[in-house]
Amino acid sequence: MRGFTLVELLVVLAIVGILISFMFTGYFYVLEKQADKQARVELVALKVSIENYRRSFNGYPTCPQKVCTPGECLFLSLAGFHNEKGTLEMPPYPPTISTHLFGYDLESYDITQVPDIEHNEGKSLMLWLSKMLGKDVAFIDPWGNEYVYEYPREDDGPGFRLFSMGPDGKTGEDEWSLDDLE
Repeated sequence: MRGFTLVELLVVLAIVGILISFMFTGYFYVLEKQADKQARVELVALKVSIENYRRSFNGYPTCPQKVCTPGECLFLSLAGFHNEKGTLEMPPYPPTISTHLFGYDLESYDITQVPDIEHNEGKSLMLWLSKMLGKDVAFIDPWGNEYVYEYPREDDGPGFRLFSMGPDGKTGEDEWSLDDLE
């Protein structure tokens, strides 16, 4: 009788298991590197758009009434819904960013469907935009976290600060900031 012994079968299974574990490790490494590169490209695109906004409107995106979060302010400004004073612009002016890079299609909205609101009631605009876009009114990194936009900066530095909190979604003065991308 010819065949494999139990020991031979276990050795083959162990080798196959080791090969599969190498394959999965490599696969997840490639996915992580791809997400890192995508975040870096998106950060550059956002920073260029913020500078274009600054040149066009003589200032960085801001929400003086603090009605919206910094992420919402950045999205509304670059998408054309905020003017240079940080107030709502209806109808919107042309966006300063190619929103297709982030999976948004702002050309498809119907201007007649924009809620008739004042900025103090801006939440209805946020709800309308979220419903129309099918996602949050913010630029989201590859790990599902909102890009962090600071203007004015928390460290009192010049200009603005824009970064991703990285795969762990946390930032701070400790080890959480080691994977942040600027």
